[in-house]
Order: sequence, then structure tokens, then C-alpha cells
Amino acid sequence: MFAKLGLNTSAPYHVLIYSLIFGASTFHSFILSPIAFKHLRREDFGNLQNKIFPTYFLAQTATPILLGLTAPFKLCPFGIGLLAASGIAGAVNYFVLLPLCQRIKEERTKLQKELGAEAEPTEELVALNKRFGFAHGISSLANLISIVALGFYGPYLTRGLVKV
Repeated sequence: MFAKLGLNTSAPYHVLIYSLIFGASTFHSFILSPIAFKHLRREDFGNLQNKIFPTYFLAQTATPILLGLTAPFKLCPFGIGLLAASGIAGAVNYFVLLPLCQRIKEERTKLQKELGAEAEPTEELVALNKRFGFAHGISSLANLISIVALGFYGPYLTRGLVKV
């Protein structure tokens, strides 16, 4: 029965893993996050993202490795490069940028509480906002690199499956 369904090869698992990570990444980045940002208060949106991002970036890091290990055909350097770009971008977000952004947000929240809600922004607060904006921009770029690399991997995967 497994053989008739094709479940005795890595192909269906590979396609499922690819579909999940590409679908989840595009849905989160281009549908869910913009809607949540528009309809939630800034603090609530930040709390939501703080809960989602560790799992999301870890998945962006680990899934390309899993895809490389389950490839149903021999990957050429182009395919390996796409998976590497996606995984490295996820790892940069998970191991470097996520902790950096969290530290900056904690500093900013602490400073805002010290200043009070009605206080004018200080130079320190403006500097923290600028640092956060820069780190967030780099994180968004890394996320986009991961998604685009996975997007290009899709046709590569299809081509490889058609040849099998």
C-alpha cells in the first residue's frame, strides 16, 4: 500500500515539508503580520510577534536542512545554494537579530516607563528607536531572502520531480 501511494520514497515528504515552510512563511509575512499590525495595538502586536518569531525563525533555519536531507533527487549546486540561502537567512534572524531586537525593545520599554506616557522622546529613546528600526529592517530583509530563495526552489523542485 505504501508503495502504491508513493510513500516509500522521500518525494511526498519533501514536497509536504517544502509546502509547509513556503506557505507558512508567505502567509505570515504577507497576510497575517500586516493584518495584525493594522488591527492590534503596538504593544499587543509586539507581544504576538515575540511569541511567533522564535518558532518561525527556527523553522526557517531547520527546514532547508531537512529539505536537503530528504531531496528525492540529487541536488545541484544551484538547489543547494537556494536552500543554504534560506537556512542562513533564518539562522541570522534566529541567532542574531531576534535577540538583538528583543534587547532593544526591552530597553525602549524600560525607558518609556521611566519617562512616562506624556513625556517628550529623549535623545536616548530616539536612538533606541533608530537602532530597532535598523535591526528590524535587516531582519525583514533576511526574511525576504529566505522566502525568495524558497520561492525559487519551488520550480527547481518541480523540475527535479518531473525528471524522476
